[in-house]
Amino acid sequence: MEEHDFLLEICIAVISTDKIIRFAGIMDNEGKLLVAKYRNNIKKPLITTSSTKDMSSSTFYAGHLTVSIKKQFESHLGELRFQLTEFERVRLLTIPITSRKDRYLCVSMDNSPNYENVISKILENL
Repeated sequence: MEEHDFLLEICIAVISTDKIIRFAGIMDNEGKLLVAKYRNNIKKPLITTSSTKDMSSSTFYAGHLTVSIKKQFESHLGELRFQLTEFERVRLLTIPITSRKDRYLCVSMDNSPNYENVISKILENL
C-alpha cells in the first residue's frame, strides 16, 4: 500500500470516530498537506487556504510549529502526545503520528463538551 493510501485511511478512520470531527488531514514536517478528508455534511470549511497543498498560513501549520517547538522538552517531560488549540467555534488537534515525527495528524472538531472522549478514541486508534 502506498503512503498516500495509508494516510487517507487514517483520515477516514478519524472522521468516522465521532460526529463532532469536521476535518482530518495529515501534514508533513514542512507544512505540506499530504491528504485530507472533510466530514460529509460540511458545507463550507471555517478556514480555507488559497491552495489545499500549501497549509503554511493555516492554523494547522501554526499547531505543527508549536508541536515542533515543544518537542525540545520531551527529554524532561516525556513524549509529546498532542497539541490542542481551542477557539470559540472549533478545537484544533495536532498529533505527531510517526516515530520520526515527520507526519502530523491535524483534526478539526466542533466545539463540544465531549471532545476529551473523542481525543482519547483517536489516540487509542492510532
